[in-house]
Amino acid sequence: LVEELLAAGKIEDPATEHSEAYLVRSIAAGRAPQVAFLGATGIATLYAVYHYLEKECGFGFYWDGDHIPRNDTVPVEGVNISAQPHFNERMCMNLTLYWYSVPWWDWDDWKAYIDWTLKVRFNILSLWCTPGEDVAWEKTWKRLGVKVDDASYSGPPYGIFAPIKYGIRGPSPKGWRDGQSELTKRIVEYARARGMRTLAPAVPGIVPPEYVASYPNARTFENSWAHLPKQKYPHPMSTQYHDVGKVFLEEYISLYGTDHLYWLENYLECDVEGPIELQQDVRREITGANFRIMNEIDPRGVGILSAWTYLSNPHVWTPQLINDHLKRLPADRIRVLDQWGDVKPEYKATDYFYGLPWYFGVIHSFGGTTTLHGNMPLLEKRVHEITEDPLAKRCVGFSPTEEVFHHNYFYFEFMMKLGWNPKEVDLQAYTRDFVRERYGESAIPVMTSVFEQLLASVYSSDDLTLPGYWHRLGSDSSIFNLQCANRIKFVPHLRKALEYALQMKGELSDNSLYLHDLNDIGRQYLAELFNAHVIRLQAAQGALDKEMFEREAELLEQIMDYITEILSHDDYYWLSPFLRKARRVPGAPSDVDQRVRDILTLWAGVIRDYASRDYYELVDGYYHPRVTAYVKALRDALNMDQEMIYDQVALEDEYDAIERKWVTEGFPLVERKPDPKSVIGTVENLLTRFRDAEQL
Repeated sequence: LVEELLAAGKIEDPATEHSEAYLVRSIAAGRAPQVAFLGATGIATLYAVYHYLEKECGFGFYWDGDHIPRNDTVPVEGVNISAQPHFNERMCMNLTLYWYSVPWWDWDDWKAYIDWTLKVRFNILSLWCTPGEDVAWEKTWKRLGVKVDDASYSGPPYGIFAPIKYGIRGPSPKGWRDGQSELTKRIVEYARARGMRTLAPAVPGIVPPEYVASYPNARTFENSWAHLPKQKYPHPMSTQYHDVGKVFLEEYISLYGTDHLYWLENYLECDVEGPIELQQDVRREITGANFRIMNEIDPRGVGILSAWTYLSNPHVWTPQLINDHLKRLPADRIRVLDQWGDVKPEYKATDYFYGLPWYFGVIHSFGGTTTLHGNMPLLEKRVHEITEDPLAKRCVGFSPTEEVFHHNYFYFEFMMKLGWNPKEVDLQAYTRDFVRERYGESAIPVMTSVFEQLLASVYSSDDLTLPGYWHRLGSDSSIFNLQCANRIKFVPHLRKALEYALQMKGELSDNSLYLHDLNDIGRQYLAELFNAHVIRLQAAQGALDKEMFEREAELLEQIMDYITEILSHDDYYWLSPFLRKARRVPGAPSDVDQRVRDILTLWAGVIRDYASRDYYELVDGYYHPRVTAYVKALRDALNMDQEMIYDQVALEDEYDAIERKWVTEGFPLVERKPDPKSVIGTVENLLTRFRDAEQL
């Protein structure tokens, strides 16, 4: 029937517009009413189906689940949808997600993620630093005559980043490497079967300790990241670098095939050790060396290059060095990813990457920024600017490069829609659609008001201040400063959002997405109060006001109790399921429980509390005891009429003891059945309990 309509000119073939254009049309043509789904390619037809389900049927597709309305019929008449992307290449997945979100995923998790990326119309899955590459490295070293001990590899989940591939919390059991390889095969096969392309890892050049013994005359240098042990690398212009890289890509492709997309290395945040001449030489030549290897293996290959290194090392990456570095690459087979284009657009500092094609990137979430946050009006403005800027005509792609996900669904869904075609997206209309597709048509009047309050506060701010209880209060070693005095202005908006949301408790109490949102907004409200009252606690101690201090100390403890309670209701916010899952991963090391806890807290002793977030067991056994220790240290000083902590060293030692105990000894896994609906009563209680606390 569609072929007849195309031949008669009654519908136009979307393939004439774009390879991923599609249409959805009501058609009759003398028959009973039907709906035609027509895409220029298979993946485009899949997009058409999801588009119809969202816009015509009220489906909602989110990280925390789907909303499927219970309708007796689906719309057949009056359907008229046409769409095509603005950004041809839309890439998802970032390497640090393998630390902070997905290290213990099984196949069902990956399948759900790929399905979601298709529902939001993305077409490239990055496998940058996937653990599946480790078997390719194992085969590489065998071919090159280098016997690498399991203990030399960094253990899971640390070793996914090339600059720490070796020597960090080993070993990496062979069973783990083989299991991750099999999982990677399923991932790429499933993605390709649905029309997605996958992006192969970079050739980083790092070599294991055993390499030097086998190749003592190799031209090498040292590289380091985050003050971790220095690692050996062959020089990019050496034959050894070329030989290692070529064998690695051959082995990777033999295992997983290719979609002709490859990351190109440029050492990101790393420090190249040695004289400045060596540093500049390595940085200038590394990407060109990568490209030559890729081109030799795959003459159809396209290289993707991250611009993050230019931001992270601006004192090293001068404009001249960046230009020289990029000149080593052919303009027709390269993409430069401007990873933080929404906040610190590198394309503007480099004259649009000197004419190379590039991607606009968005970093909404670093490892621990999982609170409700993000300047959505600014994001909308920035992306629209790209589409209207004639100098940005070589911006061919869009890529969210978050470090952690499964939070902030309102923001992320908006970002992904902008990544398809910004011209189809308006924040006000999006908000109404989001409410309809997440909760149902009848929820629009009330739940739209909820998100209007969030847009008036946490979702219209660049402020990334985190909950103070996530970090060592009063400690100079905290990586984030507590600067939150002005954020009390968000609290009335958060209260109103909760009050509006509670109006729908009867209708939406069986909607898990509603319960998640109520939990998230409630915790944000409590976090803002905590930060404001920590400042008041400190002020009371500084003024030697014991009465005020005790009022504030009691209030902070109660806030922490409520945060623990609100998380305790729903296993979506528990660590216990992750631990059970991690234990089941093929080849998981015997201390996998400790590794799960460590990556979220001490991070091998390097970047403590970077991946902070609200999990029930983490708040209960790690964050809350540190808050109690801090309050006690202030109280002890106050009782001696001291205006500041009397013994900072003793407080740091107590923090150390709390942290080490939680990481090394762990906690009993939660065995009880979750009760997500209990969040409704908890939110009602906390709004009553803390009403007076809003008045500062």
